Amino acid sequence: MHSDFRKYLRYANKYLALAEDAIQRHEDIEWLLIPAIILAWSAIESFVNNRCGDLNTLPHDMFELHERAFLLEKRLRFVDSGANIGKFVLEGQEYQALENKIFFLLSKLGSKNATKLKGETLWGRFQALKEVRDRLVHPRRDRQQDLIPEDVRNHIETAKELIQEISQRIWKKKIDFS
Repeated sequence: MHSDFRKYLRYANKYLALAEDAIQRHEDIEWLLIPAIILAWSAIESFVNNRCGDLNTLPHDMFELHERAFLLEKRLRFVDSGANIGKFVLEGQEYQALENKIFFLLSKLGSKNATKLKGETLWGRFQALKEVRDRLVHPRRDRQQDLIPEDVRNHIETAKELIQEISQRIWKKKIDFS
């Protein structure tokens, strides 16, 4: 499956629409709302990961080694023996939090005041989406997550708005979601 953020958002909306139809028939809807949330989150992740991947195609000298390690999600290690002694090398996987990737993109390519986003209402809504997603993906008996269509719709909108915000801060361009 091609990781196109627009598809993920479209699928999230389809699951939400199915849930709204099912609610009219008094059927269980949770099984439809869970993937809608995960797809909304995946849309943000797809958009951000692909932007990071785009940066990685630029000439290597545009980034410091630690920035390349971040973009590639590789570990940076100092070599203390062998042929590469005294050098830094990239190795293994070192996954980065989505929030960190967003701030990297914004501070490297967009608004120099990337921290301003953190204080905005949109960021608070993103954090709420993250909390719901985390509860669904990492379930525990003591942390239940109740879902209702209105909240899911708001989370899908948050995903769209955050993608739009990142795009506008970096390229000063509006995203077409169709």
